[in-house]
Amino acid sequence: MSIEPPTPGAGMDCGETIRSLDAWLDGEFDAREQVEVAAHLSACERCRSHADEAARARALLRARLREAMGPGAAAGTAPEALRERIMVALSRRRQSPWRRALSPIPVGALAACALGALMVLASHRIEDPLVEDAVRKHARDLPLEVSAAMVAPEAIPGLLGSKLDFNPRPPPFQAQGLRIVGARLSHLQDRPAAYIRYELPKGRASLFILADPDRRMGESGREVRLGPGTVRVLNARGYNVAVWRRNEIVYSLVSDLDEGDLVRLIETAQSADRP
Repeated sequence: MSIEPPTPGAGMDCGETIRSLDAWLDGEFDAREQVEVAAHLSACERCRSHADEAARARALLRARLREAMGPGAAAGTAPEALRERIMVALSRRRQSPWRRALSPIPVGALAACALGALMVLASHRIEDPLVEDAVRKHARDLPLEVSAAMVAPEAIPGLLGSKLDFNPRPPPFQAQGLRIVGARLSHLQDRPAAYIRYELPKGRASLFILADPDRRMGESGREVRLGPGTVRVLNARGYNVAVWRRNEIVYSLVSDLDEGDLVRLIETAQSADRP
Protein backbone atom coordinates (compact mmCIF):
# COMPACT_ATOMS: atom_id res chain seq x y z
CA MET A 1 0.00 0.00 0.00
CA SER A 2 1.27 3.49 -0.83
CA ILE A 3 0.11 6.99 -0.10
CA GLU A 4 -0.97 8.67 -3.31
CA PRO A 5 -2.58 12.05 -4.05
CA PRO A 6 -6.36 11.67 -3.74
CA THR A 7 -8.56 11.75 -6.80
CA PRO A 8 -10.87 14.81 -6.96
CA GLY A 9 -14.09 14.24 -5.01
CA ALA A 10 -12.78 11.14 -3.21
CA GLY A 11 -10.43 12.71 -0.69
CA MET A 12 -12.78 13.98 2.00
CA ASP A 13 -16.17 13.12 3.41
CA CYS A 14 -18.69 15.62 4.80
CA GLY A 15 -17.39 15.47 8.37
CA GLU A 16 -13.79 16.09 7.33
CA THR A 17 -14.80 18.90 4.99
CA ILE A 18 -16.85 20.76 7.60
CA ARG A 19 -14.06 20.43 10.18
CA SER A 20 -11.61 21.86 7.62
CA LEU A 21 -13.66 24.84 6.42
CA ASP A 22 -12.08 27.48 8.68
CA ALA A 23 -8.56 26.50 7.71
CA TRP A 24 -9.52 26.28 4.03
CA LEU A 25 -11.09 29.75 4.06
CA ASP A 26 -7.95 31.07 5.80
CA GLY A 27 -5.84 29.80 2.91
CA GLU A 28 -3.84 27.47 5.20
CA PHE A 29 -4.16 24.33 3.04
CA ASP A 30 -1.47 23.26 0.61
CA ALA A 31 -2.36 22.79 -3.06
CA ARG A 32 -3.43 19.18 -2.73
CA GLU A 33 -5.63 19.82 0.32
CA GLN A 34 -7.28 22.76 -1.48
CA VAL A 35 -8.19 20.41 -4.34
CA GLU A 36 -9.70 17.91 -1.87
CA VAL A 37 -11.96 20.51 -0.26
CA ALA A 38 -12.92 22.28 -3.48
CA ALA A 39 -13.79 18.98 -5.16
CA HIS A 40 -16.06 17.97 -2.30
CA LEU A 41 -17.77 21.36 -2.13
CA SER A 42 -18.45 21.35 -5.85
CA ALA A 43 -20.37 18.08 -5.48
CA CYS A 44 -22.04 18.56 -2.07
CA GLU A 45 -24.74 21.21 -1.65
CA ARG A 46 -24.95 20.72 2.13
CA CYS A 47 -21.24 21.36 2.70
CA ARG A 48 -21.28 24.23 0.19
CA SER A 49 -23.99 25.87 2.30
CA HIS A 50 -21.80 25.50 5.39
CA ALA A 51 -18.91 27.08 3.46
CA ASP A 52 -21.08 30.04 2.44
CA GLU A 53 -22.20 30.59 6.02
CA ALA A 54 -18.65 30.38 7.38
CA ALA A 55 -17.41 32.83 4.73
CA ARG A 56 -20.17 35.34 5.60
CA ALA A 57 -19.38 35.16 9.33
CA ARG A 58 -15.67 35.57 8.64
CA ALA A 59 -16.15 38.58 6.38
CA LEU A 60 -18.44 40.22 8.93
CA LEU A 61 -16.01 39.66 11.80
CA ARG A 62 -13.18 41.17 9.77
CA ALA A 63 -15.28 44.22 9.04
CA ARG A 64 -16.18 44.66 12.71
CA LEU A 65 -12.56 44.23 13.73
CA ARG A 66 -11.65 47.11 11.44
CA GLU A 67 -14.32 49.24 13.12
CA ALA A 68 -13.12 48.20 16.58
CA MET A 69 -9.59 49.30 15.71
CA GLY A 70 -10.67 52.71 14.45
CA PRO A 71 -10.06 56.06 16.16
CA GLY A 72 -11.71 56.32 19.57
CA ALA A 73 -12.52 52.60 19.77
CA ALA A 74 -11.78 50.50 22.83
CA ALA A 75 -9.02 48.74 20.90
CA GLY A 76 -7.12 52.01 20.93
CA THR A 77 -5.71 50.92 24.28
CA ALA A 78 -3.88 48.00 22.62
CA PRO A 79 -0.16 48.46 21.87
CA GLU A 80 0.47 50.18 18.56
CA ALA A 81 2.55 47.28 17.22
CA LEU A 82 -0.32 44.86 17.89
CA ARG A 83 -2.83 47.15 16.17
CA GLU A 84 -0.56 47.41 13.14
CA ARG A 85 -0.15 43.61 12.89
CA ILE A 86 -3.89 43.07 13.08
CA MET A 87 -4.62 45.73 10.46
CA VAL A 88 -2.04 44.20 8.10
CA ALA A 89 -3.64 40.78 8.56
CA LEU A 90 -7.10 42.17 7.94
CA SER A 91 -5.98 43.89 4.77
CA ARG A 92 -4.88 40.62 3.17
CA ARG A 93 -7.60 39.47 0.82
CA ARG A 94 -7.95 35.73 0.40
CA GLN A 95 -9.96 34.65 -2.61
CA SER A 96 -12.60 31.95 -2.17
CA PRO A 97 -14.79 30.36 -4.81
CA TRP A 98 -17.82 31.02 -2.61
CA ARG A 99 -19.59 34.36 -2.21
CA ARG A 100 -19.11 36.31 1.04
CA ALA A 101 -22.37 38.22 1.49
CA LEU A 102 -22.97 40.07 4.76
CA SER A 103 -25.90 39.19 6.99
CA PRO A 104 -27.30 41.27 9.89
CA ILE A 105 -25.99 40.42 13.38
CA PRO A 106 -26.68 42.41 16.59
CA VAL A 107 -24.10 45.16 17.03
CA GLY A 108 -23.49 44.28 20.70
CA ALA A 109 -22.61 40.71 19.82
CA LEU A 110 -20.31 41.88 17.03
CA ALA A 111 -18.47 44.28 19.32
CA ALA A 112 -17.96 41.52 21.88
CA CYS A 113 -16.62 39.21 19.15
CA ALA A 114 -14.26 41.89 17.88
CA LEU A 115 -12.82 42.70 21.31
CA GLY A 116 -12.59 39.03 22.18
CA ALA A 117 -10.68 38.34 18.99
CA LEU A 118 -8.23 41.12 19.82
CA MET A 119 -7.60 39.59 23.23
CA VAL A 120 -6.94 36.19 21.67
CA LEU A 121 -4.51 37.66 19.16
CA ALA A 122 -2.68 39.52 21.91
CA SER A 123 -2.33 36.55 24.27
CA HIS A 124 -1.62 33.68 21.86
CA ARG A 125 1.15 34.98 19.64
CA ILE A 126 3.64 32.24 18.73
CA GLU A 127 7.21 33.21 17.90
CA ASP A 128 8.05 30.09 15.88
CA PRO A 129 6.06 29.94 12.58
CA LEU A 130 6.71 26.20 12.26
CA VAL A 131 5.23 25.57 15.71
CA GLU A 132 2.29 27.82 14.89
CA ASP A 133 1.62 25.82 11.74
CA ALA A 134 1.75 22.56 13.73
CA VAL A 135 -0.80 23.91 16.23
CA ARG A 136 -3.15 25.06 13.48
CA LYS A 137 -3.03 21.69 11.76
CA HIS A 138 -3.64 19.85 15.02
CA ALA A 139 -6.70 22.03 15.66
CA ARG A 140 -7.97 21.36 12.13
CA ASP A 141 -7.96 17.59 12.71
CA LEU A 142 -6.58 16.90 9.22
CA PRO A 143 -8.09 14.05 7.18
CA LEU A 144 -5.88 10.95 7.25
CA GLU A 145 -4.45 9.22 4.19
CA VAL A 146 -3.78 5.93 5.96
CA SER A 147 -5.39 4.63 9.15
CA ALA A 148 -4.45 2.02 11.71
CA ALA A 149 -7.60 0.20 10.64
CA MET A 150 -6.09 -0.19 7.15
CA VAL A 151 -2.52 -1.20 8.04
CA ALA A 152 -0.56 -2.21 11.11
CA PRO A 153 0.69 0.89 13.01
CA GLU A 154 4.29 -0.28 12.67
CA ALA A 155 3.94 -0.15 8.87
CA ILE A 156 2.92 3.52 8.81
CA PRO A 157 6.45 5.05 9.03
CA GLY A 158 7.54 3.01 6.01
CA LEU A 159 4.56 4.21 3.96
CA LEU A 160 5.29 7.83 4.84
CA GLY A 161 9.03 7.42 4.37
CA SER A 162 8.55 6.20 0.80
CA LYS A 163 7.31 9.71 -0.05
CA LEU A 164 9.85 11.67 2.03
CA ASP A 165 13.63 12.07 1.87
CA PHE A 166 14.08 11.14 5.55
CA ASN A 167 12.97 8.33 7.86
CA PRO A 168 9.92 9.50 9.87
CA ARG A 169 10.32 6.99 12.71
CA PRO A 170 8.00 8.01 15.56
CA PRO A 171 9.24 7.86 19.16
CA PRO A 172 8.22 4.67 21.02
CA PHE A 173 5.77 6.33 23.40
CA GLN A 174 4.83 4.06 26.30
CA ALA A 175 1.52 5.15 27.80
CA GLN A 176 -1.56 3.20 28.77
CA GLY A 177 -4.48 3.90 26.42
CA LEU A 178 -2.37 5.67 23.77
CA ARG A 179 -2.76 4.39 20.21
CA ILE A 180 -1.94 5.51 16.68
CA VAL A 181 -5.09 6.47 14.76
CA GLY A 182 -3.47 7.12 11.39
CA ALA A 183 -1.16 9.36 9.41
CA ARG A 184 -0.70 11.48 6.31
CA LEU A 185 1.88 13.53 4.48
CA SER A 186 1.80 17.19 5.45
CA HIS A 187 3.89 20.37 5.55
CA LEU A 188 5.01 22.79 8.22
CA GLN A 189 5.47 26.03 6.34
CA ASP A 190 7.62 24.95 3.36
CA ARG A 191 8.95 21.77 5.00
CA PRO A 192 7.57 18.33 4.06
CA ALA A 193 6.52 16.51 7.22
CA ALA A 194 5.02 13.27 8.44
CA TYR A 195 1.82 13.79 10.46
CA ILE A 196 0.83 11.00 12.87
CA ARG A 197 -2.32 11.26 14.96
CA TYR A 198 -2.66 9.60 18.34
CA GLU A 199 -5.69 8.95 20.48
CA LEU A 200 -5.24 9.47 24.21
CA PRO A 201 -7.44 8.48 27.15
CA LYS A 202 -8.14 12.20 27.52
CA GLY A 203 -8.01 13.89 24.12
CA ARG A 204 -5.67 13.46 21.20
CA ALA A 205 -2.18 14.36 20.02
CA SER A 206 -0.57 15.23 16.67
CA LEU A 207 3.06 14.37 16.02
CA PHE A 208 4.89 16.17 13.21
CA ILE A 209 8.26 14.83 12.07
CA LEU A 210 10.44 16.84 9.68
CA ALA A 211 14.04 17.32 8.62
CA ASP A 212 15.48 20.60 9.91
CA PRO A 213 19.21 20.75 9.07
CA ASP A 214 19.36 24.55 9.37
CA ARG A 215 17.70 24.52 12.84
CA ARG A 216 14.69 26.71 12.05
CA MET A 217 12.53 24.96 14.63
CA GLY A 218 12.75 24.22 18.32
CA GLU A 219 14.14 27.43 19.83
CA SER A 220 10.88 28.73 21.33
CA GLY A 221 9.45 27.79 24.70
CA ARG A 222 10.81 26.72 28.05
CA GLU A 223 13.67 24.24 28.09
CA VAL A 224 13.08 21.03 30.05
CA ARG A 225 15.93 18.58 30.66
CA LEU A 226 15.05 14.92 30.02
CA GLY A 227 17.99 12.61 30.65
CA PRO A 228 20.80 13.49 28.26
CA GLY A 229 18.56 15.61 26.04
CA THR A 230 16.26 18.63 26.23
CA VAL A 231 12.70 19.36 25.17
CA ARG A 232 11.17 22.78 24.51
CA VAL A 233 7.68 23.14 25.98
CA LEU A 234 5.20 25.94 25.29
CA ASN A 235 1.47 26.65 25.32
CA ALA A 236 -0.14 27.93 22.13
CA ARG A 237 -3.84 28.54 21.42
CA GLY A 238 -4.84 26.38 24.38
CA TYR A 239 -2.66 23.40 23.41
CA ASN A 240 0.59 22.26 25.00
CA VAL A 241 3.42 21.72 22.54
CA ALA A 242 6.72 19.92 22.95
CA VAL A 243 9.55 20.22 20.41
CA TRP A 244 12.75 18.21 20.45
CA ARG A 245 15.33 17.04 17.96
CA ARG A 246 17.53 14.09 17.17
CA ASN A 247 20.36 15.34 14.98
CA GLU A 248 18.63 16.87 11.91
CA ILE A 249 15.18 15.40 12.65
CA VAL A 250 12.71 17.49 14.66
CA TYR A 251 9.64 16.18 16.48
CA SER A 252 6.76 18.49 17.36
CA LEU A 253 4.03 16.98 19.56
CA VAL A 254 0.84 19.04 19.94
CA SER A 255 -1.68 17.71 22.44
CA ASP A 256 -4.62 18.17 24.78
CA LEU A 257 -2.47 16.88 27.67
CA ASP A 258 -1.41 19.17 30.47
CA GLU A 259 2.26 20.08 30.50
CA GLY A 260 3.30 17.55 33.14
CA ASP A 261 1.63 14.63 31.37
CA LEU A 262 3.08 15.75 28.02
CA VAL A 263 6.63 15.79 29.38
CA ARG A 264 6.15 12.39 31.04
CA LEU A 265 4.88 10.92 27.77
CA ILE A 266 8.01 12.08 25.92
CA GLU A 267 10.17 10.77 28.75
CA THR A 268 8.71 7.28 28.29
CA ALA A 269 9.83 7.32 24.65
CA GLN A 270 13.32 8.49 25.48
CA SER A 271 13.64 5.84 28.19
CA ALA A 272 12.51 3.15 25.76
CA ASP A 273 15.17 4.28 23.24
CA ARG A 274 18.03 3.98 25.73
CA PRO A 275 20.05 0.76 25.62
